[in-house]
Amino acid sequence: MHFPLRTSTIRLLGAVGVAVVLGLGGSSALAQTDPSIPTTVDTLPPPATTAAPPTTPPPVVTTPPTTGPVVTQPPTAIPAPPTTIKKPTKPPTPAPGNAPSGPTAIDVDISTQMLRVYKSGRLVRTAHVSTGSGKRFCAGGKCQTAHTPRGNFRIYGRHSGWHTSYLGKLYNPLYFSGGYAIHGAGSVPNYPASHGCIRVTVSTANYLSGAIPTGTPVRVHD
Repeated sequence: MHFPLRTSTIRLLGAVGVAVVLGLGGSSALAQTDPSIPTTVDTLPPPATTAAPPTTPPPVVTTPPTTGPVVTQPPTAIPAPPTTIKKPTKPPTPAPGNAPSGPTAIDVDISTQMLRVYKSGRLVRTAHVSTGSGKRFCAGGKCQTAHTPRGNFRIYGRHSGWHTSYLGKLYNPLYFSGGYAIHGAGSVPNYPASHGCIRVTVSTANYLSGAIPTGTPVRVHD
């Protein structure tokens, strides 16, 4: 069956054909002839950058002190000990009841071979001595027993330094009975060994020479 084409239909087909031609390649030619068509192709803007979520900082871990509990109040100050400690003074040993009296006195105990010096009834010095050996000896044309006299005497004479007698040398002798003296010697054993005098060391003889005045009472006993 044949349908006659109307004029409007032909126009429509022509328009479609032109559109097809334009879509296949006529756009460049059209662009060159039609200045109203831009030659630059617009581009889409880049997608917006999505902001990263904020990073949460790690929690701060506080390490407790390891040196002990926290002191909230200062400790009570402890007073410093005194720099010097005063030691109690030991009172001097009082003189025995049978010691010689006086401001200064000497007591010689033959049984212990000890000499003691007292000042106002107080013991101030002790020293070991060597008294008569009790043996027989001969000197100066005479023979006798080495004996130290016992009793109460007084210092009546003295010499300073070394003094020589017929029995030997005496240092700082203090005479208390006849030729018997308390004197320093080079040998002072801890037992009776003298001819009768009371031997003391040189250092003790030096002390006695300055501490014992003439007239000092002397007691010699067993």
